[in-house]
Amino acid sequence: MTLPYDVVVGVDLGTTDTKALVSTPEGRRICLARRPTTWTTTADGRVETSGAALLGDVLATVADALSEAGPAVRVLGIGLAGLGESGVVVGPRGDELSPVIAWFDDRGGPELNQLDAGLLADFPARTGLAPIAQWTLPKLLHLRRTGRAPRPGSRWLNVPEFIAYALCGEQISEPSLASRTALLDQATGEPWDDALTALGLSRDFLPPLLAAGEAAGRVASCGIPELAGAAVTVAGHDHPVAAVGAGAVGRSDLFDSCGTAEVLLRSVPGILGDGDRARLVGLGIDVGRHALPGHSALMGGMRSGLLMRRILDLVGAHEPGRRDALDRRWAPDADPAGHLSVQGGAVEDNDVILRLRDGATPDAAWAAALAHIAERTSGLLADMESVVGEHGRAVAAGGWTRLRSVRTSKASVITRLDFCPVDQPGALGAALFAACAALEGATVEALSPLFTVADPHHRSRKEQTTA
Repeated sequence: MTLPYDVVVGVDLGTTDTKALVSTPEGRRICLARRPTTWTTTADGRVETSGAALLGDVLATVADALSEAGPAVRVLGIGLAGLGESGVVVGPRGDELSPVIAWFDDRGGPELNQLDAGLLADFPARTGLAPIAQWTLPKLLHLRRTGRAPRPGSRWLNVPEFIAYALCGEQISEPSLASRTALLDQATGEPWDDALTALGLSRDFLPPLLAAGEAAGRVASCGIPELAGAAVTVAGHDHPVAAVGAGAVGRSDLFDSCGTAEVLLRSVPGILGDGDRARLVGLGIDVGRHALPGHSALMGGMRSGLLMRRILDLVGAHEPGRRDALDRRWAPDADPAGHLSVQGGAVEDNDVILRLRDGATPDAAWAAALAHIAERTSGLLADMESVVGEHGRAVAAGGWTRLRSVRTSKASVITRLDFCPVDQPGALGAALFAACAALEGATVEALSPLFTVADPHHRSRKEQTTA
C-alpha cells in the first residue's frame, strides 16, 4: 500500500497551452499535464475568451496531472502563474462583466492615444511601460467607449488572480501582474490615480496587493477532491515566475526565455526611480515589480524564435533531422564573405528581411540569423546595464536552447551563462511559490533545486543543509 505523500501544484496558464506541474515541495518534478488554452476568434477577427473557460482549462489540466501522480498525493498548495495584461472585470457579486481580451489584441490603441497629453507624457515613468495597446488600461478604455464600462464596486482581476478567486473566494492583486495593467504607480505601489480617473473609477478597482508565495486563502469546493484545503497563491506573471523556476533568483540575475518571443529579464533589488524607469522604457525595456518580493523586473523582448523558425522553413530544415544536421554544421564564421545578412526580430517586427548575394547557402543563412540575434541581445543587455549595472548569474531556458548553435551563440554575448535543464520552468516556479504559501518560513531561494549563488557570502540550500 502506497503511503500518502505531500505535493504542490504549479499552474502556468499560457497563451497557447495551460500546464500543471505536480512536484514535491522542494521542486522535484513528479508529473506534468498540459491542455490547449481556450480562445475564441470573433466575426471581426478579435481574440477573446472568458474567465469561466480559462477556469475550466485550469481545473481539467490540474485533474489530469493529479490523476497521473496517483491516489496517494496530499496537495499542500497550488500556485497560479500565467499571461499578463488580460483579465476579467468582476462585479460586486462575483459575476464576470467583461470578456478576457487577448493581450496581443490591439483593442484600445486609439482610445489610449486620445488620452490627455500630460498623462501620456507621464506614462513611462509612472507605469514602467510604453504607451501602447498591449496593457490592460487600453482594453478597459475600449470597453468604456463601447458601452461596457466597469460599474462602481467592480474590480479588475488578471487571469491568474481570477482563477485564485474562483478557487478560494479572495480577491487580490499580485505585484508582477499588476505591473502589466498600466494601472499601478510603480514609484508608490499604489493605484495610478490619473489612469483610474480616465476610466471613471476609484482606487478600489484594483484589489489589495499580495506578494507571490503569500496565501490568498484555501481551496473550497472545486470538483477536485485532492485540492480541498490547499493553500492558494498567485505566483505572478509568467516570465518572472519562469525565472524563479529556472533558478534565476539571485539579486541581480538575468533570465533569458528563449521561446517564439524571446524575453531577457533582469532582476534588480528595490524600486527604480522615475528617471531610470523612463529612460529604460525609452530604450524598449519594460520595468515593473518582480514576482520575487522586494525586486524589480526589467524585461526586453525580441522575436528571435519567429526569426529562427522562418529561416529554418526557408532553407528546408524545419524537419528535426535536417534541423539537427544544420545545427551540427553551424560555425560562427560560416559566411566570412558576407553573402547573406538578416534583419528583423525586434519585438515589434513581423517581417524577416534577407539580403542575398551569389553564393549564399543554408548554413550561411542560419549563421547570419544567429549572429543577428546575438547582436540584438548584446545591444539590449548594454541598454539594461547602462542604467542598472552588470548582471550577476545568467540562466537561459526554452526549446531553442536545445540546439548547440543557439547555446554557443548566446554564451558568446551573455557572460556567466548557464542553461536550465528543466522543462516548463514557469510551472515549476509556480509550484515553488505554492510551497512557500503552504510551508511557514519557506522561500523560493531555499526551495529552488537549481539555485546557485555567485556571491561567496551566500550559500545554496544544499550547502546550508550539509554544513
